[in-house]
Amino acid sequence: MYIPKGKSHTHKGKVYFGDTDAAGVVYYGNYLRFLEMGRIEYLQAMGYPYKSLRAEGIGLVPVHLDMNYHSPLKFEDNFTVSAAITRLSKASLIMTQSISCESVLICSATIKLACCDEVKFKAIKLPESLINTLIEFEKS
Repeated sequence: MYIPKGKSHTHKGKVYFGDTDAAGVVYYGNYLRFLEMGRIEYLQAMGYPYKSLRAEGIGLVPVHLDMNYHSPLKFEDNFTVSAAITRLSKASLIMTQSISCESVLICSATIKLACCDEVKFKAIKLPESLINTLIEFEKS
């Protein structure tokens, strides 16, 4: 099995009023949405858009998440989401992600995504095409 080098990709975002809670900071659950944006953009940058997986009836389903909050985001903050695939197994991958704002670490996360048949909801092998695309991405 290929051992990823952990090449990262970054995606920029902005906090909108609807992302915040009554305290004026980003509602904690919205960080998960921001991280998902980063994962989707990572696959796009890698050359394997998520819609390609969906067209094959395959999903990458979050099965485990470890997340630490370090500092809050506020309305109109511009932030950067970083994502990298750091580990592969036969039927899953692990991504390491972070959100930062002006060089301040906002949150860090490690997420395990299982490769899943979207019709049967059963774990399946990661597609060779995904692994090969990752290898080429990490060479660039």
